[in-house]
Amino acid sequence: MRIIAGLFLSSLVFSASLRAEPIGEADLLRHIEILAGDAFEGRKPGTTGENKSVHYIASQWLAAGLKPAGVQGSWYAPVSLVERIPERSQIYFSDNSRGRNIRLREDEIILRSGDPSFRQSRMAVVFSGYADYGQGQDALPMAGKLVLLPVEPPEGGDGSESYRDRKLELIRNGAVGVIGVVDDQKRWSRFRRSYQRGATALAGPQEHAALEGLISLDQFSRLARKSGLDAKSLLADQAAISYVDLGLNADAVAETQVRTYTSHNVIGKIAGTNPKRGALLFMGHWDHFGECRIEDPLTPEADRICNGAIDNASGISLLIETAKRLSPDDHDRDVYFLATTAEEKGLLGARAFVRNPAVALENLVAVFNADTVALSDDRKMIAVIGLGQSGLDEDIEIVAAQEGREIDRSGKPDVYLRRQDGYVFLERDIPAFMITSAFADEVRLQAYINGPYHDVSDEVNDDLLLGGAAADANFHVALGRYFASTTTYPGLAPSGGADN
Repeated sequence: MRIIAGLFLSSLVFSASLRAEPIGEADLLRHIEILAGDAFEGRKPGTTGENKSVHYIASQWLAAGLKPAGVQGSWYAPVSLVERIPERSQIYFSDNSRGRNIRLREDEIILRSGDPSFRQSRMAVVFSGYADYGQGQDALPMAGKLVLLPVEPPEGGDGSESYRDRKLELIRNGAVGVIGVVDDQKRWSRFRRSYQRGATALAGPQEHAALEGLISLDQFSRLARKSGLDAKSLLADQAAISYVDLGLNADAVAETQVRTYTSHNVIGKIAGTNPKRGALLFMGHWDHFGECRIEDPLTPEADRICNGAIDNASGISLLIETAKRLSPDDHDRDVYFLATTAEEKGLLGARAFVRNPAVALENLVAVFNADTVALSDDRKMIAVIGLGQSGLDEDIEIVAAQEGREIDRSGKPDVYLRRQDGYVFLERDIPAFMITSAFADEVRLQAYINGPYHDVSDEVNDDLLLGGAAADANFHVALGRYFASTTTYPGLAPSGGADN
């Protein structure tokens, strides 16, 4: 996709007095109506909807007084993505000790290849858990092997490693293929349907194995029995298992539709007077799903666009208005604003940013992610996702007290820690938070997740509650002023790199 050269600037000039006014519901609604309108086609990466979305965000940030901080002086940072949709595949397992073939149900194993075509024979098959591979060992002995890996990490673990993390570790150690074990037979159909729709990853040889797939619990159990093992025991003990040789071989072929394309992050900056003291980052994802329903010939007029009003036009609207209020102030630290692509495809825009950041990661004092904020009219209670993950809790509490906000201490919102862009920074030991009233309102949050979430009904309607979102936006302005000042927050970035 080609970004439209130049930006059509709004004639609206924001005065310092206007920027100083509190953010109101109407301010947020104006942006949401545009970003979540049908003209933006659901903001799917790699489409005309992306072009309109990133253009609008950059235009608004320019009008607010930000400077571009993307590649070569632009507002944009390209993100190379690869979409893979499985087409055809077959796999045959055999028992090494007897040389007998093992029949599996073809509808309970699904494969896709990294390249358009894959064919390999006599792959040794092993099971991997999530344990480290022994004392003093640098790498799992996975070269050339096909690995069966549970898609759910062990319960009760320290949460430091996800399926994605373990899969990438196996790929780095030479695994030719990774097949995820769905440990609940009742969920197999849902997993399989999702896999058939395809997946998107960052471009690069280390992001996808030569062969990947899913296998149901029933068929994994069958393979384990042929190895003289018990599938339930393997899954139950996965926290203590690095790998087990199953004594099986596999022959596999797979054909996959592979499409490479370029999407974009949008990056703006407010320059500080003392950037050696570090930088602050506000972020949110601009992307959604585009046309997410197949046209039905019987009802051709039916809505097919997933507009993503709450998720996440609301978060981007918060960032635009926050930037507008912070821009005229004199800050000690640089303040960056980042609108990421492909969050819905696995936090990919955020991961691309940390690989090639506009600001040295070791200089980041704090990161604040805005996502799905328009779900509550509560202007007092806030969820702080990321609380307890860094040394900034007391500072967040200070700002909350100053703003008359009460922090939800239930711990329930923490279940979303890994599902939002801020987690990519926490993985790098950078303090990152997602702070919103929406996730403190459990009843409305669950009603949204079980209803309009990722559906055509997430659009501008009566479900859009902006009272809490406006309060949250003003809270982010307060966060910006607190952490961008060396008077209120004299600390360095966690690494101490900001003074280097």
